[in-house]
Amino acid sequence: MAKSNWIDRMYVWVESLLIRVVPQKSVGPIMKWVFKFPIPLFKLGLGRMVEPYILLLTTTGRKTGKPRLTPVEYDYDPQQDRYYVMAGWAGNTDWYRNLRREPNVHVQIGNRKFAAVAVPASDEETAHKMMALARERPSMRSVFQRWSDRPINDSFESYVYAARFFPSVWLKPILGWM
Repeated sequence: MAKSNWIDRMYVWVESLLIRVVPQKSVGPIMKWVFKFPIPLFKLGLGRMVEPYILLLTTTGRKTGKPRLTPVEYDYDPQQDRYYVMAGWAGNTDWYRNLRREPNVHVQIGNRKFAAVAVPASDEETAHKMMALARERPSMRSVFQRWSDRPINDSFESYVYAARFFPSVWLKPILGWM
């Protein structure tokens, strides 16, 4: 995604600042609240403000069975009509654990809503995405390094190894609109 206007630059700046202060072991209660900030934008019909970056993912709670809303940064693959999302903390996030148990999810991007199925991305696919992101935003390499237990260099192999700390899924739209 090309970062060209001031909104794009501001988003990248805020994201890089937040990532540097997020606890390494878990999201933590304060950052969990901060990461939920886009939800009111979607509920107010203002999801278009974050549409180029954030989708709203609705999973089914693995313990409660209730719908759980989580804003997640994404990348779109137009050739295969699917959305790529990456979990941090080695997948120890509620949304990721929920969709691993129940891969049928709902997605909202801007004001568009659709049902999708979550399919795990391979470590190689994740490594390619991580490398592309690090090329686009060089500070992301240090972010990835922060959670990996080995140094990340420019080799594909180092990114494949680091990918295990960032389990990812493809969200593939399925027939039927919400």
